[in-house]
Amino acid sequence: MPIAVTRNDDLRCVTVKISDPWSVEEVAVAADRQVSQQAWRYGTLLDLRGSAWVPSEPDLMWLVTRGQQQHAINGARGPMAVLFDRDTPTSLVQHCLQYGSVSSGEPARAFEDGAAAVEWLTARPVAG
Repeated sequence: MPIAVTRNDDLRCVTVKISDPWSVEEVAVAADRQVSQQAWRYGTLLDLRGSAWVPSEPDLMWLVTRGQQQHAINGARGPMAVLFDRDTPTSLVQHCLQYGSVSSGEPARAFEDGAAAVEWLTARPVAG
């Protein structure tokens, strides 16, 4: 399964683990699911460590635009931490940070350490 989503209501955090092959449409479906499950404002840990594939520039820009639309319709999402490793393409990390920032209204952060990413997310205030 290219995109696996787990939800932790105690920490008010959703983890979206991406592995190849995946599509931007699948990421959008995962975001739609967060909205429908009232977890849009939860912190999101976007784990890219299983992906080396970078979608086309138009596909990535579609995802960023989709994030802007979700923000306009549903309000700001919770904070987003992007988890990567040395094999993750830099351009993929940068585009995911852009997507996280436009949909949350605040800068997303990139991390190589999963524990630091979770600590950062759980320390951020998450709206009701």
